[in-house]
Amino acid sequence: MSTTATILRKDVIGWSLYDFANTIYSMNILSLYLKRWFVEDLKHDGLYYDIPYAASMLLVALIMPAMGALSDHSHKKKLFLFLFTFSCCLATGLMSLIPLSYFMAIIIVFALSNFFYEGGMVFYNPLLYAVADGHHARAVSGFGVALGYLGAIVGMILILPPVTGKLFGWDVPFFEAGGKNAAFLPTAILFFLFSLPLFFWVDEKKLAIKSSRADIKKAYKDVWEGIRHTRKYPGVLRFLIADYFFEDAVATVILNIGIFSSIVLGFADADLTIFLIVSTVSAVLGSLVIGTLAKKMVLKNLMSVIIRLWIIVLLLFLLLDNIVIIYMLGSLVGVLLGGLWTVSRPLLAEMVPENELGRFFGLYSLSGRAAAVIGPVMWGILVYLFSPTRPLGRMALEFFELDSAVAEKMPYKIALFSLAIMMAVGLYIFRKVPARES
Repeated sequence: MSTTATILRKDVIGWSLYDFANTIYSMNILSLYLKRWFVEDLKHDGLYYDIPYAASMLLVALIMPAMGALSDHSHKKKLFLFLFTFSCCLATGLMSLIPLSYFMAIIIVFALSNFFYEGGMVFYNPLLYAVADGHHARAVSGFGVALGYLGAIVGMILILPPVTGKLFGWDVPFFEAGGKNAAFLPTAILFFLFSLPLFFWVDEKKLAIKSSRADIKKAYKDVWEGIRHTRKYPGVLRFLIADYFFEDAVATVILNIGIFSSIVLGFADADLTIFLIVSTVSAVLGSLVIGTLAKKMVLKNLMSVIIRLWIIVLLLFLLLDNIVIIYMLGSLVGVLLGGLWTVSRPLLAEMVPENELGRFFGLYSLSGRAAAVIGPVMWGILVYLFSPTRPLGRMALEFFELDSAVAEKMPYKIALFSLAIMMAVGLYIFRKVPARES
């Protein structure tokens, strides 16, 4: 069957639409509105966002590998994915209903919503091989990421009326400007609705593995065995360690692109939305191209190129402020983000047996989610320490004789530089992952 015919199958579309759905949450909640609501509207320090996010990711890192192993034994990835998706949407909607006087409750509910969002990916990723296999899986992975970016665009556009009361300057009837927190409930509804095709159209494969009762102790033992026996599958452990550093940078970029664009690049709400839409459109096309390239290239070589470009782009964001170049760099960031996800899933899957995908995608989740504990907190601490109102920030301000406008941007640029270093460390580790011919 041709690649085009594979992608147009109903089960493949259903699997890919989940990428469309969950990216609505990722864009609107994690990247665009929630942290900016905390910092710009409620005047709280960014650490009030970073620490709950990191705590939820730590919980994912501790629990989800075992859940992945359990899903392998029980053949119930779809059931687990539905429960986590529904719980995420419920918590996201509740954030818009909690009074501001219960701010700590909002923080706790946010942490829960993110836990269920991230945790669900452990069950979603292995389902790729329920709808495609071999080299077709590479193209389907790219198609899913491309649909995810399209979901981000659709989500941003559909959320604009409840947030601003307008749609690119046009007053939308029956809508009033509800502010950034008005994005939460519509985002929850959209996420849930667009996730439903997966649960109706995708049939989970029952692989050749002895089914057993769900045993939590055994599941953790399976995870430990997976770590201990990575030596049986050359390159897996090194890949997971490298992925730790890649995901550290990527997760932090996703969380802070909104606040960075607002404070450092000076984008207003409308400008920021247009910037992200333009970047995402190019990312859709780029993801499809990278998915096609992945069928023809050695995945390790393609991943190395993607990471090197990440480092270059992050450094250029520190040095340049020309608006045309900024838009071009933003588009390239989207392409590289999609490329990383498009390549990393099949790269890992091709290193391990198919009947152990759940276990190793659980370890993949552990690597990436543990990184997401450190990266955002490190970003928050650097921004906090180098703020012009803090002693270290005041010292830098006086030493370099910076004006107030530059001083306000300085902590965010220092934090961004730390991400380029993280990418470089990951690339150094990744260089010895064995290459497999396409």
